[in-house]
Amino acid sequence: MLHQLTVFLKIAEERSFTRAAKALFVSQPALSKQMKKLEEELGFPLFNRSVKGVELTPKGKAFYEDIRPLFSQINQTVDRYKTFDQIRFGSTPILSTYFLPGFYKQLQYSNVYVTAIHEDSLDLVPLLKAHEIDAAVVQNTPVIEGMYSTFLFSEPFVAAVPVSLSLAVKKEVTLEECFNYTQIIPPTGYLSEQVRRILNDHFIEADVLETHYLGMGGLVSLGIGIAYLPKMMADAIEQKGVTFLPIKGEPLQREMYLHTSSPDLLKLLSQSFT
Repeated sequence: MLHQLTVFLKIAEERSFTRAAKALFVSQPALSKQMKKLEEELGFPLFNRSVKGVELTPKGKAFYEDIRPLFSQINQTVDRYKTFDQIRFGSTPILSTYFLPGFYKQLQYSNVYVTAIHEDSLDLVPLLKAHEIDAAVVQNTPVIEGMYSTFLFSEPFVAAVPVSLSLAVKKEVTLEECFNYTQIIPPTGYLSEQVRRILNDHFIEADVLETHYLGMGGLVSLGIGIAYLPKMMADAIEQKGVTFLPIKGEPLQREMYLHTSSPDLLKLLSQSFT
């Protein structure tokens, strides 16, 4: 039955038994025999034949529209299993913990293995260029020379506010309100640069305390200051003494791009992350 359906789809796409037979490397009589058998099993005619070519019957057209997307899904699934023996993937602790698990099943089918983890996704770029990894999601970097790339998603940062502050009862806060308190930011990277730039541009003097992402929540819970976390992380965790609030206007955002070593790999992983 599966082979007969494949033949049916090809005839419908080519609108010709002759062209379909040529594309499938079979004889036209053999192809016609397959279609006759399929029509007998289904109990209705699939094609109207005329001097203009082959047209689907109304019921044949409905059948075609129903099974075509199913075959597309089957082909994608088969490709996931057979295309790559192993895909070496670079990641950050946050993406590995809060993003990749949501696509575990698809990535497992694609033979994806996280073989490199760096705090800053920009540190994965040299590994891509040296072909030490095959793919990575990199923050705010739409193009990497020699790589094949596509936009994945954008994400705002939210404010991690101590529950002891009056700000904690608000539904959202402004960045200006947050700047009245000690700023807890990473030592390097996009977020650190953005916060420092805004402070400098507006001539705001604020105390700054540097620590890594995974340590920020603990400092906030002690009432030391305000931190900013990617929304995917804030949505997934609960921290005693901390409330996570959206920042009005979403002034702190990041854009995430998928980079791969080949166009086929880019297509495969793009589908996996959909």
